[in-house]
Amino acid sequence: MTAGFQAWTDSGLVQIDGTTQNYALRQQFSVTTGAGSINAGKSNASVQYTFTANVANFTISAVSPLITIYSPSAYATILRCVNNNNGTWAVQIWTNTAATVAVYVFDQSSAAAPSGAGYGLQVFDASGNLIADGRQRLARVIDTQSGNINNAGPGWGQWNQIDSQTRQFSYPSVNKIGVAAIGTAFVSSPTGGNNNGWYDISGLQTVGNVVNFAWSYNQVGNTSHPGNNTCFGSQFDWRFMAIDLSNL
Repeated sequence: MTAGFQAWTDSGLVQIDGTTQNYALRQQFSVTTGAGSINAGKSNASVQYTFTANVANFTISAVSPLITIYSPSAYATILRCVNNNNGTWAVQIWTNTAATVAVYVFDQSSAAAPSGAGYGLQVFDASGNLIADGRQRLARVIDTQSGNINNAGPGWGQWNQIDSQTRQFSYPSVNKIGVAAIGTAFVSSPTGGNNNGWYDISGLQTVGNVVNFAWSYNQVGNTSHPGNNTCFGSQFDWRFMAIDLSNL
């Protein structure tokens, strides 16, 4: 570190290192999912197929967003977060049933600096960029989890069909937990054309300080149940970061 300020937690974890951008709460709102379209697959002729599902599409302003969701009444995941290259991002959230999901948008401290007068400690890097501000509500990372539904390698192969899989993660040190940096396990097949086929997807339900994980099979239209999947094993990868939302 050439300049700045260093701070550690009681467990020895570097919290502020004087050079790295912290992530601060920039925006908080709720969205309600309803019938919409998700991408299902594309044919060799470049035809894009879609499925009808419960989704919410919205746009946020951010430099480098860390989107955190809290969804107590449904399993939810982030399907898409696309940079529009104009300071905004297009986001799509999926839920297994129509539901209201709380969204917390964290961004780099320099981009989420509070306006107006205030008080508290500010930390700048060697270039003069704000990297932490005592007035900001920082994203406190509690845990990270990841896995693969089929214990599959990343390459192309044929895998057994798994209709459901569940896990639970508890965080008793906090009162309210959210999930961010979500990697969604997703395998789909538009077997009968547009809006006809099936998809497997992972979702996360957050209730208080508990995260429930579920991988589920979804059928759309009139289609037969798959016996196995031919796809990349990396499509079964999932992950999330647990963020403390207790005092936000």
